[in-house]
Amino acid sequence: MEFELIDQLKSWLKPDARVNLGIGDDCALLPQTDGTESVVTTDLLLDGVHFRTGINPAADIARKALAVNVSDIAAMAAIPVAAFISIVFPRSWSRQQAEELLQALADSAREFQIAIAGGDTNTWSGGLAINVTLYGQVPKGKAVRRDGAQPGDAICVTGPLGGSFAEKQFRFTPRVQEAIWLRENADLHALIDLSDGISSDLGHILRASGVGAELDAELIPIAPAAQVGESDRTPLERALSDGEDFELLFTLPPDDVERLRKIPEAPVTIFPIGRIIPGQGCVLLDAAGKRTECIASGFVHGFDASGQN
Repeated sequence: MEFELIDQLKSWLKPDARVNLGIGDDCALLPQTDGTESVVTTDLLLDGVHFRTGINPAADIARKALAVNVSDIAAMAAIPVAAFISIVFPRSWSRQQAEELLQALADSAREFQIAIAGGDTNTWSGGLAINVTLYGQVPKGKAVRRDGAQPGDAICVTGPLGGSFAEKQFRFTPRVQEAIWLRENADLHALIDLSDGISSDLGHILRASGVGAELDAELIPIAPAAQVGESDRTPLERALSDGEDFELLFTLPPDDVERLRKIPEAPVTIFPIGRIIPGQGCVLLDAAGKRTECIASGFVHGFDASGQN
């Protein structure tokens, strides 16, 4: 229902000259007068959905709250600058617990080289809630959006996928420098970060660009964590749908892929996994060429009645 509500809100809004890019991408773009654009994103994280205060330490919770927003900035090939953080503390928390979380946020901000420029606090009877609004910068016209994928493009990712629930969802490194390097050295047509899984996030690019995709199952890089611990899903299924990998998925001309992979000092590993085709939707090709529809079954930000992701 999340994306249907977003589409409904978009239908009620008119274009606004003060906004270069609004709802529908990883970040909004706001015009500036110095040859840049401001890049703005926001994410709300909730206890019991994105973390569990009874299990996850404050350092992991704080780092994730900032990192998911930094990853959105990376998904526009921009540089993060400053964060505004609003926190709703449980009334049951002590001052020491609140200070521990704030200290962890300050530590994480230093790690990501961003300023904490303001925010708000409140208390309530529910669980911990953290909202981060992050501002970044990008040269005017250089942000890489979701809507530029073209038939013939190669589809690539920046790392192995799946199994993020084990640890990666808290310890991942947002691909900021990798995205900027790719923007400066390749003709990127579309870019997104993998928060919900390929099967869902690639669909955002396809719908925004009005194209379809073919994925080669044998080329999709699978993380070691996705190959253990479950019996009801294959490692490939987990790589496609676990989510919270926060690698980059991007499209570009095939010639660029081979050229970039030959650059010894490249700060990013490029994994081609498929191609953009005319039409709509996504199909998965196995080694024998059998075609299967990609079902959008990415990570859902919530827990079921059993308390599992």
